[in-house]
Amino acid sequence: MPPAVSARARSMVRMTMADMAELADRRPGAFRLENADSDLAPPAHAVKATTEAVGRDRYNSYLPLHGLPELREAIANRYRDDLGLRYDPDGEIVVTAGIGEAMLDVLLSYVNDGDRVLMTNPTYNGMAQRVRLAGGTQVFTNQTEADGWHLDRADLRRAARGCKVIFYGSPAMPTGVIFRRDETEWLAEAAVENDALVLFNGAVDKLVFDGKEVVNPGTLPGMRERTILTGSVTKNYNMIGWRIGWASGPRELMKPVHDVHIFNGIMASGYSEAGAAAALAGPQGYVTESNRTYKRRRDALITELEKVPGFRIVPPDGGYFFIANISALGVSAGDFCRRLLDEEDVAITPMNAWGADDFGDHHVRFIFTNEPEARLVQAAERIARFVKRNYGAK
Repeated sequence: MPPAVSARARSMVRMTMADMAELADRRPGAFRLENADSDLAPPAHAVKATTEAVGRDRYNSYLPLHGLPELREAIANRYRDDLGLRYDPDGEIVVTAGIGEAMLDVLLSYVNDGDRVLMTNPTYNGMAQRVRLAGGTQVFTNQTEADGWHLDRADLRRAARGCKVIFYGSPAMPTGVIFRRDETEWLAEAAVENDALVLFNGAVDKLVFDGKEVVNPGTLPGMRERTILTGSVTKNYNMIGWRIGWASGPRELMKPVHDVHIFNGIMASGYSEAGAAAALAGPQGYVTESNRTYKRRRDALITELEKVPGFRIVPPDGGYFFIANISALGVSAGDFCRRLLDEEDVAITPMNAWGADDFGDHHVRFIFTNEPEARLVQAAERIARFVKRNYGAK
């Protein structure tokens, strides 16, 4: 008999996106709105720097384990120039194999078995399950759908009691909401009241629409010293395959993170680090142009989906994604998504356990960054046809 699976592994809820992506892979030509990919080419100067690094001895090395100096400097300079935050490239920044590793490194550094970790509900499934991997206890404060997925101060303060870590992102996944300044201040207040660490997921903090602005928690008075920021080039620069992320924070907070990184990720790819450094240090107009393209795609898709009876949508403030409430159709999210793919070749993701385990059975997620506008409109038309055919009487 095989050995028993660990309680840690059993506690996790499988990512629903992985299942839908596997099904969609079997259908050539399917409309791919399920996975957070992009069809936009990465910055040309980043690609050039990557290809020039391949085969060079300097980039074919384990060292430095915490990241190439030019990349750590580029990360520090972005925080300084964009937010006015200062981090020492030597000791306050660790480069990781993607942002997922960075988040897990921090959780493993600070969470003991049973420690309470506060997240928003819904949240990125990869955040919720990493808390379990680290042995933490998931605690949630609700994002209120009727209020545009924003937070409730009283509920946040109640849920935060006794929490050791406050773990969130903005724009939030999967809703795409950007938390206002007052909401960010509430999160900071909760951290201070409970002497908690703030772990911020900045994976899409540059992808913002409609003049919105992300309030980074590290910029609030007194918060730098209790905040660790994680980031990456994955979505902000459409460098998904590079797998470069990082964690940044005060020197004392980062010491254990550096050690955990060595025994978890060991190092990021040297070739990828060269490309990431070029993306961060080079001209930033690429991000502005990507945002314009994504806003047009978001608008084109939502305009059509809002015509579908039974769909309730809160347009996202940023990111690659948004979710729709389909409870009026009287069907589970999983059944809806699988049948939609079977009948119309449109792949989207059910949101089961994207947050608390009981969240998401009537919510589905759309990615609008991996198909051009014309195909997004076609996908929405197929969804409308599917809903009318199968749920028109509801």
